[in-house]
Amino acid sequence: MTPLKSCELELVRFFNKYYKYCSSSDSDDLKELLGVMCSACEKLERVTPVNFGKNKKYRALKALRNFATHESELLNTSKALSLQSKKEVHAEVQLMCLLPKSVLDYAMRNLKSKQTKKFLNESVVQYGKYFDIYPPLFNFTVDLYFEIKAQQLHIDCESFKSFENSIQYEKRNGFPHYIKGKVVMLDGSDVDVYLEQKTISIESKNEENFAAPIGEDGLYSYLTGYKEMPYKEVATMNEADKLYILNLLLESGVLKIDGENATSTRPLEPVESIIVSDHLKKISVVSNT
Repeated sequence: MTPLKSCELELVRFFNKYYKYCSSSDSDDLKELLGVMCSACEKLERVTPVNFGKNKKYRALKALRNFATHESELLNTSKALSLQSKKEVHAEVQLMCLLPKSVLDYAMRNLKSKQTKKFLNESVVQYGKYFDIYPPLFNFTVDLYFEIKAQQLHIDCESFKSFENSIQYEKRNGFPHYIKGKVVMLDGSDVDVYLEQKTISIESKNEENFAAPIGEDGLYSYLTGYKEMPYKEVATMNEADKLYILNLLLESGVLKIDGENATSTRPLEPVESIIVSDHLKKISVVSNT
């Protein structure tokens, strides 16, 4: 078998492991996924000009893989946000991979590379008691997808095709490919309490997804909107959280603001619409004074 063919098969294995991880609550699936990720990337570097040495997400995830392999357990728990959670939180994705903050603190103390520490700290989403590594895992999978396309590799598996369909859907509909992944409480309450008490199991997430209708594009269609605009919810939000959502829309390219006018590449969610509207009103007041 040629090194190129071995690389392609390892990438097939990665995408299969990724989709298995996304639909499973087995904590071992994460460790296996991180191991295959490193193996696939090392093989890819040997047969192409690709170098993941400066990729922040890869360096962060590889550090966690090394920690799980050589030092201790990640103690990870896969959780999900219910499709009905849009009435309580703002989030870009359902899935979360929560690790106790003590694990991150321990790993950071034992890392020798200051740069890797920086990358790890910047890549994960940190809450009070937990940190979420699903955002860097998802974002690096996007990076890997684009590297595969750039190198014209042949990845023949349904999991890769499914991921590619999602990328194409995002392109057609103006959705960003990458996520920041922070869960924002709409009522300003303690996010740790929400993560502990109101997140659902991966099995429940799967049941919700299977029950959702499938659109013409072959992707699930979720009907989770508000019956009325959530003015009361937005009024109770922290200003910092409102600013986070506004900046998320701007930085991802979904929203463009020109003076007192705004355009978006996709329909804004009700919470987003109110936040943008309030921001434009503030701009109008300032420009008229």
